[in-house]
Amino acid sequence: MSNADQNAPSDYDLEQQIGYLLRRAYQRHTAIFQKEIADDHLTSVQFAVMVTVKKLGSSPLVQISHETAIDHATLRDIVARLKKRGLIRVIQDSADRRQKLVSIAPAGESLLADAIPAARHITEETLSPLSACERLAALEVLKKLAISVE
Repeated sequence: MSNADQNAPSDYDLEQQIGYLLRRAYQRHTAIFQKEIADDHLTSVQFAVMVTVKKLGSSPLVQISHETAIDHATLRDIVARLKKRGLIRVIQDSADRRQKLVSIAPAGESLLADAIPAARHITEETLSPLSACERLAALEVLKKLAISVE
């Protein structure tokens, strides 16, 4: 059998590929998130942005983008939606007029106070098919895979 035959598309098992498995695991996690979070309009990515903004305090979009690993264009759209809902505030940086500073609004603080306990439960539910040892291993492997290749 030649190399070409061994690499034929018919030998390619999609269900054994890392990208496919990561996507399926993420779909499962997203479904659990949507079921457990009380706010029907809050996505897991919006939640991540809000948690990051709360952690950083008033900070520029470029720093939030770096911390969340969300590209700048996508982050601008997310921030616009969260601002429209009154969950975050966006002001012009007085030191650098080109920068916008993002901070959590009182409504965002309130939403996070309710959502963070649910988010902890979501993580537990997402990992529930795994043993304690498998959970630790899965998280460590994902942390390594998540390292940027910049």
